[in-house]
Amino acid sequence: MKEKILKLIALQDLDNKIQLWRQVVDQGPEKLAQARQPLETAKSDVDALKEKISENSKRRRELEAESADLSNRKTINQTRQLKARNNEEYRAVLKEADNIAALATNCDDVLLTLMDEDEKLRTQLPGLQERLESEEKLFEEKSQVITSTVEDGKKNLAETLKARETSLETIPQDLLSRYQTVAKNRNGQAMAPVTKGLCQSCRLSIPPQLFNELQKTEQLLVCPNCARIIYWTAHPHFKEFAPDEPPEPIPDAKTPGAKGRKSQAKKDSAKKVRAKKEQVEQDQAETDQTGQDQLEADQVEQDQIEADQVEQDLAETDQTPTDPPENSEATEESSESQP
Repeated sequence: MKEKILKLIALQDLDNKIQLWRQVVDQGPEKLAQARQPLETAKSDVDALKEKISENSKRRRELEAESADLSNRKTINQTRQLKARNNEEYRAVLKEADNIAALATNCDDVLLTLMDEDEKLRTQLPGLQERLESEEKLFEEKSQVITSTVEDGKKNLAETLKARETSLETIPQDLLSRYQTVAKNRNGQAMAPVTKGLCQSCRLSIPPQLFNELQKTEQLLVCPNCARIIYWTAHPHFKEFAPDEPPEPIPDAKTPGAKGRKSQAKKDSAKKVRAKKEQVEQDQAETDQTGQDQLEADQVEQDQIEADQVEQDLAETDQTPTDPPENSEATEESSESQP
């Protein structure tokens, strides 16, 4: 059974690699399109600016032609003023001269505006062209990398597919059918390593009795939660297939472990909250104790000061001379009266 499980593990490894190389190959066009997007934007900006400059130049030529026509009409009008035969004809010619002058003034104003815009547009053009050249170089570099990656992916995919065909020849048909059924129902992942009693695919614990049977490696077992074929990574035959880090669980729409993972996440959050509360209470207790110790220290210091003061007062009292007793004069008289 150990050899059969090893073959299934090897097959799973090949299938994972095939999926990886197919993703690399399939994502090539999309990555090229993403890399080309900045270049297309730069081209669009340059083309739009050139189009504006072209339209501006075309409009300027039209206005310049119109201005020349107005100048010619003005010359003719001046000649007609000199040849006017009566006042009515003269007034008509003068009115036409005013219209020509107004049109010429408006034409000149528009021309000046277009000249200013043309100068600003032509000032922006070198910067956009420089950006376009930079994007072309960058796209060329990215394109080479992406193309090389896709070519390597195609080569590796072909080699892996060939190795898979060779591997299939060594696996019994009934075992292969079981593997393929599980893989089809579990997004291509039929095998699940078990580390420390935990299925590394659904992240749920294996029942103790089943785990004991799994360690014996005498039969093909499946995880009761995700239904994948499981193997014990601590077994001497399977240590090399133990994942360096627990893989992320493969999402299954109807996997019963999803609810369990949410429940575990809630429990972990509750533990963190309780730990935080305990830490706050401990900090508060330490703060209260520190304040109490400070009060006691202040009281001891105050008692010591009072004791020193009492001792000093007593010392001063001992050094002060005492007054003579009231009957000292009577005693002196008595002693003088004695013979």
